[in-house]
Amino acid sequence: MQKHKRHFSHTTQAREDNPLRTVQPPYLTRLMFIPCLLLALACGATVSTPVSAAQPTDTLTLQRLDGVKIKIDGKLDEPAWQGAPIINAMVVLEPDTLAPTPWATDVRVFYTDKGMYVGIYNEQPEDTIVERLSPRDSFISRDGNSFTLDPTGTGLFGYWFGVNLGGSLQDGTVLPERQFSRQWDGPWNGAAARVEGGWSTEFFVPWSMMTMPEVTAARQNVGFYVSRRVAYNNQRWGFPGLPRTTPVFLSTLQKLEIEGIKPSQQFNIFPYASTSYDNVASGGKDTYKAGADIFWRPSSNLQVSATLNPDFGNVEADNVVVNLTAIEPFFPERRAFFLEGNEIFNTSPRSQGSSGRTGPPVTLINTRRIGAQPISTGIADFELTDVEKNQPTELIGAVKVIGQNGRLRYGTLAAFEENTLLEGDVAGSAFSAEQTGREFGAARVLYEDTSTGARRSIGWLGTIVQHPQLEAMSQGVDAHYLSQTGKWNTDLQLLYSDVDNQQGQGAFVDVSYAPEQGRRHSLALDYFSDDLEINDFGFLQRNDLIGGRYAYQRTESDMANLRSRQTDLRLVQHYNKDQLLVRSGVLASQELQFNNNNLLFYEFNFFPERWDDINSGDNGNFKIDNRFQTGAFYATNDAKAFSVSAGSFYSKEALGGRTIEYFGNLRWQPTDRFSAVARVAFEDTKGWLLQEDKREFTTFDARRWSPELELDFFLSARQQFRVTAQWAGIKAYEDERWLVPLGDGELDQDFATPADVNRDFSISRLTFQARYRWEIAPLSDLFVVYTRGSNVDSRPEDGFEDLARASWTERLVDIFVVKLRYRMGS
Repeated sequence: MQKHKRHFSHTTQAREDNPLRTVQPPYLTRLMFIPCLLLALACGATVSTPVSAAQPTDTLTLQRLDGVKIKIDGKLDEPAWQGAPIINAMVVLEPDTLAPTPWATDVRVFYTDKGMYVGIYNEQPEDTIVERLSPRDSFISRDGNSFTLDPTGTGLFGYWFGVNLGGSLQDGTVLPERQFSRQWDGPWNGAAARVEGGWSTEFFVPWSMMTMPEVTAARQNVGFYVSRRVAYNNQRWGFPGLPRTTPVFLSTLQKLEIEGIKPSQQFNIFPYASTSYDNVASGGKDTYKAGADIFWRPSSNLQVSATLNPDFGNVEADNVVVNLTAIEPFFPERRAFFLEGNEIFNTSPRSQGSSGRTGPPVTLINTRRIGAQPISTGIADFELTDVEKNQPTELIGAVKVIGQNGRLRYGTLAAFEENTLLEGDVAGSAFSAEQTGREFGAARVLYEDTSTGARRSIGWLGTIVQHPQLEAMSQGVDAHYLSQTGKWNTDLQLLYSDVDNQQGQGAFVDVSYAPEQGRRHSLALDYFSDDLEINDFGFLQRNDLIGGRYAYQRTESDMANLRSRQTDLRLVQHYNKDQLLVRSGVLASQELQFNNNNLLFYEFNFFPERWDDINSGDNGNFKIDNRFQTGAFYATNDAKAFSVSAGSFYSKEALGGRTIEYFGNLRWQPTDRFSAVARVAFEDTKGWLLQEDKREFTTFDARRWSPELELDFFLSARQQFRVTAQWAGIKAYEDERWLVPLGDGELDQDFATPADVNRDFSISRLTFQARYRWEIAPLSDLFVVYTRGSNVDSRPEDGFEDLARASWTERLVDIFVVKLRYRMGS
C-alpha cells in the first residue's frame, strides 16, 4: 500500500504527530456529510460589507497610446509618461494599519496594442534607500515595486511582476484568492534607476504572453494592484488597500478599463544546445544535446507548447535532504516548460505545497514524476549502483495545450520518456537491462462563475501513466466557493484512483472564515482510503487517513511596543481505517516583529500518545509515547548590511529520548552586487528510532551537522556568478534494539537478535554548484555550470572532518555543463 512505501529524508521542521486514544473516529458517511454541510452554509452565507476599510475607487479609464517609443531603463523621461494620469493613493499594508504613507508613490499606467506600460516614481530620502541585486524571483530585503494584473477582470487568475532597485526581476502567477506562485517566468521587460528625490521603475508587459479571455465588446476591464517595498523600515505599501490579513485580494483589485485587446498571434521557439563533461562516468564522458521548446499562441485565449529532446538537468540543484522515514518529501518543480501555464492544473491551494492550515500537499499532478528515476525492473537480485539509482530518465518530448472559452478553462498535457539502460550486478556478476520509459497524460476542465460577485467554480482533472509494468489512472472533481466579501472560502475535492485494477477513493475539504481583518479560522477535513494510490503522477504523503485540522490565526499591528504580533493555534486529529489514532497534536506559536525590525519566534507543541502504522511497512503497528516540542529563534533586521539569526529547539523522541537542535544564520551584503550567507545547524539526539528490517527497530544516539554556504556576485542585473554548497553529516551509534509485537502494541525490547553485526552508521552527503548565468534577453540564457555531489558509504568510526573531506573527494556526481537557450519569434 502507498502508506508503506519507504523514502529517505530528515527535516528539522515542527512535526505534527498523533497521539493514541480510544476515541472512535466518525464513520465515513458522517465525515463526508460535514464538508457538504459546510459548503452549503458557505454558499448560503449572507453578504455583508467588505472587511477592508481601504477599497478600490471607481473604474479608471486608461489612455491608449499606440506608436509611442519607450526605452525601458527605469527613467520616466519620455513624453508619454508625463501625460499619463497619476495614481497616488497607497496606504501601509505591512503592518496592516492602512495608514497614509509618508512619501509619495506616483503610479502611471497606459497601454498600446502591444502591451501595458507601468511607470512608478518613488519619493524617498537617499539615506534610507536599500539597493540590492539577486537572482530572478529571489525574495530578499530591498526596495522594489510590483504590480498584479488580472486580465480577466473578474478575479479568475492573474500575473504579478516585480522590479527591484538594482534591476533584479520577479514574476509569477496568482490564483484566487491569494495563491501566489513564482514558478513562472514571462518575456517582459523591467528596469529601475536612481533619480532625483528617490528612485523609479519601468515595466512593459506584452499582451501576447498572457492568457486573456476572448473579447467581443468594444471595451473590457482588467484588475490592477500595485505595491512598494520599503526595506529600511520593513514595510509594504499598496493600492488598493488589501493587506494579507484580509481574506480578499484577486476579486477586489482596482478595475482599469481599456479598449478590447486582440493580441496578434505569437510564435516563439527556444532552441538550446548543451555540452557536458561527466568526470565520473567511465572516467570522463562528453555529452552533446540539442533540442527546442516551442510556444504558439494562435489567439489570446489559446496556447500550444511543446518540447523536443529537452535537457532539464544540471543547471539547478535541489537542497540536500537526508530522510530516513517512510514519509516522502515534496520537491517543487524547477523546469521552465512544466511551469509555463501550470496554474490550470492546480485544483486547490494544497496543490502548491505544504500549508500550516491544510497540511502537506495533495495533488493529482506532480510534474517532478516526469523524468524521475525509472521504475524498478522487477528482476530478482538486480542491484544498481548509487549513480544508477539516482539518475533521472531522459524525455523524448512533451506537449501541452491550455485555453479558455468564456467561463470554461481547459488544459491537456502529455509527456514521453526514453528507455533507460540500467547497469548493476546480479549475484556479484555485472548485469545490465533496458527499462522502458513511461508515458504521462493529463486533462483538465474548469468552469468558473463570478457574475453574482461571489466566485463559484467546479472542475475535473484526470491523469494516466502507462508502462508495460504499470497502468495508473486517477480522477478528481473539485469545487470552490468564495463569498462576495471573502469572509467564507471553501475548497472541496473528491479523488479516485485505479492502479492495475485496484480502486481507491478520497476527499478533502478546506473551509476558512475571516470575520474581520487580522482574524482567520480554518478547518481542513480529510478522507483517504487505504487503497488510494495517486503517487505515480501526483503527490499524497500518506493514504489510509480520516480526520482533520483546525487552525486559528490572529494578527495584530501598530501596538505601543511592537510593530506586529501574529499568534497561531493548530489542532490535528487523524485516524486510520482500523480506528487507530495516527496523528494528533496541539501546536501553538507566536511571532513578534519589533519596532527596530528585529523578530522573535517561539512555539510549544504537544503530541499525545499515538500509533505508528507506517514505518514498519506491513509488519505491524506500534505505540509512540506522548511528546512535546518547544523552541525559539531571534533574527535581526535583514535590511542592514549584516544580519544574524539564531535559535534552539527541544523535542522528545518516540520512546522517551530527546533531540536538541541549535542553528545560526549569518548574512553579509556589503554592496548591492555581492552577498554571502552562511548557515549551520547541529542536532544532538538520544533515542532516535529507525527501522532496521521488517519488525526490527533500533534506537540511536546521533549527532548531525548541516552547514550551508551561498555566495552571489553580480556583474550586472543580468549576469550572475553563484556558488552554493550544502553538506549533511550524521553519526549514529546503536543504543537499544526493539521488535514490533505480532499483535500490535508497545515495542518490545529485542534481546534475541544476534549482536554480531553492529548497527552504527554514518551519512555524509554533499551538493556543490558553481554557476554563471547571463540573461541575454527575456527568457534567453547562457549557463556555465559545475556540479559536484556525493553520498559517502557508512563509516561511523570516522570523525565529521574526515566524512566531510570524503564527501568532496569521493564524488558521485561531477559534471561541467555549458548550455545556451535563446528565444526567437514574435
